[in-house]
Amino acid sequence: YFEGDWAPRGEVDKMGFLMLAYSPDGAMDEFGRDHNFDIYRLDPQGGKSMDRICGHLLVGLDMPNCDTVMDKITYNASSNFDPTLTRDGNIMFSSTQANGTHNNSNGSTCLLVDNWDGSYPRHIYGNEVSEQPDAPKIQAREASDGYVYYIEALDNNSGIGNLARVSWTTPHSKTQSRLSNDGRLYRSPHPLPDGRLMVSSAERQDFGIYYFCADKGTVSELVYDDPEWNDHQPQPVYPRYKPRWINSFTAGKEFGVTTVTYQPFDQVKVEGYPHSWGTSICFDTTSTNLPIGPYAHQRAKEVGHGDIKAIRVLNVVLPDESDSRRYLQGAGAHLLGGAKSSSNSGTSFSQRRMFGYQYVEDDGSVVSSHPGDEAYCTQILDDKGMSVQTQLSWAYVRPYGGRICTGCHWGPYDKKGYLNIHTEALYNWWFSDLSHYDSPF
Repeated sequence: YFEGDWAPRGEVDKMGFLMLAYSPDGAMDEFGRDHNFDIYRLDPQGGKSMDRICGHLLVGLDMPNCDTVMDKITYNASSNFDPTLTRDGNIMFSSTQANGTHNNSNGSTCLLVDNWDGSYPRHIYGNEVSEQPDAPKIQAREASDGYVYYIEALDNNSGIGNLARVSWTTPHSKTQSRLSNDGRLYRSPHPLPDGRLMVSSAERQDFGIYYFCADKGTVSELVYDDPEWNDHQPQPVYPRYKPRWINSFTAGKEFGVTTVTYQPFDQVKVEGYPHSWGTSICFDTTSTNLPIGPYAHQRAKEVGHGDIKAIRVLNVVLPDESDSRRYLQGAGAHLLGGAKSSSNSGTSFSQRRMFGYQYVEDDGSVVSSHPGDEAYCTQILDDKGMSVQTQLSWAYVRPYGGRICTGCHWGPYDKKGYLNIHTEALYNWWFSDLSHYDSPF
């Protein structure tokens, strides 16, 4: 991934990280399916690559037989998969976001990007009502023309579908378009540095490797097709520029989010803070464009500054419980939750518990700290403590990390987070001794 040398044959002094999707044995997602993929980073030198970069060995899952260690950098109640490296140093991947009953209780498979250490995930495209949430977006790749090319899968269990693209710099429904209009099946698009696009495609069954012509909306030149096999993943091999280095959040001299992972909530203090916790900020909890309605993916009423009094942070409990009584599938089916809703929620497929609460400032801003490396969603509450709107995506913070705009309101990360807005919560947070003692614990 980065900081690595290469040689045609032989040994190298420096090696980079490998990013991969991995699901532990026995894991289940919030739908009750027997997998829960997340993004992991693998150190091919047994932790020494991390040691060279930040002075600490990587801590996580050890595989001493191949001198390898890897750790988890994303936390989702469903699955994150199909990771790819963008030219600006981010990791882009597909993410199934099933919180709430949006998209007919199926959730959406959208595109996210994240830093190499998992400290700054943000939505790019696919979780909004206007962003085709019923079309799973998979196998995305960034191209030199400023677009992200991806596959609109036929369904949640399919790796094939139509070829589409959306602007990488301005991801919006106005910059999205479906490219294929020939009735063929597509998968694994791979842009080339000269601007051409290579895809795997088939009319019915036999997939081959083709160049794609966007002007005609179909394949053009055949590159390779073995009639006995399906041909996939046409990965171009060429020298590449090393991607831009993204600094990680570092806490003091001894701990950083790059090395603090798999830590229990033991409240060990690092410069006065529990190192297993992280911080999130929202510039304006009243900022939303969701329609008003009675369902969990809608907002209950119109709100303005001063109407939202607090936020509630809900932690997800995945259904891989040893005690089946703690996760009773279908118990909330009569409450719009569907056949796999859980026993304590008619609007989600998973159990949930509150592990954070914070008052909202008069300008609608809020800052809150809560346990890290745990999937959560946020609810905004009115003066009676009733939920006005629930976040439609699962978020997380890394231990001793901080993040803004977790996708509570729109889904994409394109609004006030980029502006230098001086909010009341930000000032009150840093200049108050109560900044990290607001937990309901």
